[in-house]
Amino acid sequence: MASSLPVIDSQNDLHSLVQAFEAGSLPKAAWTHAAHVAVGANYVSLHGEPLALETMRRRVRAYNESVGTVNSDTSGYHETLTRFWIAVLARLHEEEKAASHLMFVQRAVTLYGGRRDLHQRFYNFDVVKNTEARQAWVAPDHWPTCGIIS
Repeated sequence: MASSLPVIDSQNDLHSLVQAFEAGSLPKAAWTHAAHVAVGANYVSLHGEPLALETMRRRVRAYNESVGTVNSDTSGYHETLTRFWIAVLARLHEEEKAASHLMFVQRAVTLYGGRRDLHQRFYNFDVVKNTEARQAWVAPDHWPTCGIIS
């Protein structure tokens, strides 16, 4: 659904989204899957995969607390989904090396902003509701045999 995609027409739009997220002032309703993708793509492009993952872990937990979302076994931060999406974005970044920072984030949002359920292609169980997967990385069942970008 196009209306749920954040408007990122300029570097200023991206900066405003990331700044509001990091400050905890982004309205909870605006913290959509597409906004997650935009922020994650921003971090991947600026910092590379390892630091992007560490930054997302810290910032998502802090953001959740700032908007009253409890980080627990059943809600809030989800380690497996965060790591999965950072890996997806890092692979895309590798493939899109020629793109500018802004163009990469826009491309990531275009490709993945509406694909909240992409992880279902890689897991044989409900990873979203799985407590173990929420707390610690659980590798996808199909990761080695299935292309992650398509």
